Formats: sequence, structure tokens, C-alpha cells
Amino acid sequence: MERKEWNGSQGTLVWFWKENEGTEPCPWVVCLGAGEEEAAACAALLEPQLPGAALCFVAVPQGGAALWEDDVADLVYQLRQNPSLDQAASTLTGSVSCADGVWSLASHYPQWFAGVCVVGGYADPYQARALKDVPLLVGAPAQQDTLLREGRVFSSAEVTVSGLRAVGARHVEVLQGCEGLSPEEAWNGAYSREGGAARWLLAQNRRGQFTVDWIKPGVWCINDFFSSCCYLVEGREKALLIDTGMGEGDLPALAASLTTLPVEVAVTHPHLDHMHWIDRFPKLYLHEKDIALLGEDRSRFPAAFQNKNAPLPELLPIREGSRIDLGGGVVIETLELPGHTPHSVVFADDAHQCLFTGDAIGSGDIALMICREEEAMELVARYRQALTDFLPNLPRLADYTWLGGHVIQENGGDPRRQQSYLQGRSQYFNPIRPKVVRDMIALCDGLLSGDITWTLEPIYQQYHCQCGCAGINFRFL
Repeated sequence: MERKEWNGSQGTLVWFWKENEGTEPCPWVVCLGAGEEEAAACAALLEPQLPGAALCFVAVPQGGAALWEDDVADLVYQLRQNPSLDQAASTLTGSVSCADGVWSLASHYPQWFAGVCVVGGYADPYQARALKDVPLLVGAPAQQDTLLREGRVFSSAEVTVSGLRAVGARHVEVLQGCEGLSPEEAWNGAYSREGGAARWLLAQNRRGQFTVDWIKPGVWCINDFFSSCCYLVEGREKALLIDTGMGEGDLPALAASLTTLPVEVAVTHPHLDHMHWIDRFPKLYLHEKDIALLGEDRSRFPAAFQNKNAPLPELLPIREGSRIDLGGGVVIETLELPGHTPHSVVFADDAHQCLFTGDAIGSGDIALMICREEEAMELVARYRQALTDFLPNLPRLADYTWLGGHVIQENGGDPRRQQSYLQGRSQYFNPIRPKVVRDMIALCDGLLSGDITWTLEPIYQQYHCQCGCAGINFRFL
């Protein structure tokens, strides 16, 4: 176990690190302890129980996890850039002394963790609702139900679990045998070899997990580990799943848990994070030109099939004006908006007053254009024409709910800051709306005239340009 130091905004943060020696990205566990001695004790207890995992034991200094949370988050974010670590298999735990910090860090960064094990501690019960779709293993020892701290209520582990279940949490497990124990006794029991908490941490993986948000009656947003969004829309006779994301969980079973109707799939564009494992569904609506490409050579879309030799689903071609009738007056209309891909479409639902845009105009951050650099202006000109052709739809769609393919991006493109809204500290908010279309046309005009130029942005190493609330990133081939 290697002792390391992280220079943060509050000072020096000590942490102990064990690298996994395997060649494949491995699961990894972050454990918070109060000071170096306790962090080292946690390491001695847990390291033998976590074979094959990389381990990070953070020694939270005096002053507590709340004071040091930003520095701990910076450290975790830096580790997330390590290619030897499986970013879908990171989990979080902590000693009893740092249980409050575990609740807080997990509540503020739920998309970073495949699972959280916490024994005792007190959570802000409203912030903790961000964990409703995160697998939790919770030890609920003897505690006072609630505390008031500086005018805010904090709830015990038992009360927090009850609050999470009240908002639909589906993956909360309560450690058995903790009733009546002190928090320390409960923690030692959980992390004994018989307790199984360490094995539980290793079993968690975000690739198979989804979050589900109710948008309005008959419309749900399903988000996967890659922050790709698909949408389930109900009619009276059948339901439509718009895009399939790229999650590896049982998406058909999840859809069946939300609706009793038969489910068909419509895809906005055939990228791997929107058209994944389509062979699990019986019918697929896809732009007619993409269907032609799929029929010519299905190896063009390797992520589209869970079983590479599976028969194709029934392919139903769509184009501008195509209508998918779900029954009961729910009709999904296809509107072409190419640019991000040559045949991208969006779907308008007049019954629910929703517009499902995929990646056609971005999701609040940027629209991504993929091309050779010498072809960029030709692509911009074609995209401008497609946006102009789409303009007559705006009066009808002005009061609709616009739903993009990566909703988290309405909080910006910086993955370190995208979840800052959960702390009430977001510095960016840009939901997609009709103004994005108009500003995107102005951006295209500026690029074509030379008045707007792109600059290299550091996070994704893409070329970025902006006009008003519209942005474009170029990924050059």
C-alpha cells in the first residue's frame, strides 16, 4: 500500500493506494477514514477481502469530510481518468467516523459510483434522493432518527433508507443484524469476512444499471452508465422506446416494468450510444437510408447487436413525415435533421407535447460534428440548410418539452462539474429549446463567413465554437 499526497484547495490530503497488477481495467474502491491511522486500519481490514481491485483509502483530515469534500472529489475525478481503472466499477465506502461524508459525497456525485456501502451516519435526506437509482448497502445501527445542524435536518441511516424508498429507490439493501448495535459494532460486522460487504462492493457495475425518471404521464427517461438517454412513450395499443442507449442491463425487462404494452424501438441515429443491442426487440424504426446501410453490411454497426449472429429485428423505414401510431391518439412524427449523422431524425409527439431530439442539436452543451477537417465547412453548410428546413416546425414546437440524448449535458460538458447542481452550485444551465436552433443557424453563418472560428478545448481534444446558447464541437477524422 503506497502512501500518497494530494495537494488540494484545503491543504494536503493523504491517501493510501494499491494498484491492481492486472492488464485489464479493474474495479476500484474508495474508502474514507478519519485521519491516517484510521485509513490505514481500514486498509488492513479490507485489502485482503478485495482481491483484484485497486484500492484508495483517503485519510480525511481534522475538520471532517464536508470541509474536504471538494478535494476528495478532485482526487476521485483524477482517478477516473486512469485507464487501468474500470470507470463503471468504482464503489464508495467509509468508516463510521466518515459515514456522513460517504452519504454526502455519494449524494453529490451519484453517477460516479456503481455502489455505495455505508454504516450509520447522517444524510441530508433531500440531497440523498439523488441516490434513488444507485445500489446501496446500508447498515442501520442504533441512532437518533434526525439531527438539526445549522437549521438543516439530517436523517439517520434507517430514516434515510425509508425516505429513499418513498421516492422509488429500487436497489437499497439493509444489512441484517445491525439493529441495536453501535455503529462501530455494525461496521465491524459488515466488513468481517462473514458480513459480505466487501464482496458486495466488487459485484457492482454501472454497465448494467439504469436510472429512470418520470417526465409526465406516459413518458419516462431512462439513463444508462454512459449518460445516454432513451425515452419510453406509451400509447393505448403499444409503447415506443426512442433509442436504446448503450447500457448492458436488461432494457426490455425494465421497459416491461414500466408498461404492460408491447414495446417497439425507434432510433434517432445509429451511433453505438443510441442504437445498442437492438436484436433484443422485435421491431425497429430507422431512417430508410440507414436501413439500407444496415442491410448492406451489418458490421458497420458492431455495437447494435448483442448476438452478432442474431437475425435482424423487423426493420421499418422512416423518413420526413413518417408517423408511428401508438394508439389512443399518440402518434410519433419523424422530422429529419441531419448533421450529427447524415440521416439524423427527431421525433415529435403532439399528444404528450414532447420533442425527442437525440443528438441532432446537442443536449444543452454542443452538437458534435464528425468529419475530416477539410470537409468541415461543407458539413456546416449542409447542417445550416437542415436547420433552416426545420425552422417552420418551431411555432408548433415552441411549448413542447425538448428532450435530448444526453440530458446531463444541459449542465455543461465538463464531467467534473456536471453534477454540481446537486450541491446547488452549478455555474451552467442550458436546456435545449427553440432558441438553440436559431442560435445554431447563426453559428453556422459565422463559421461560413469566417467571423467565428473554433478553438481546441482541453477535455475531449475537440475543436469548439459557440454562438449564443448553441455550440458545435468538431471531431476530425
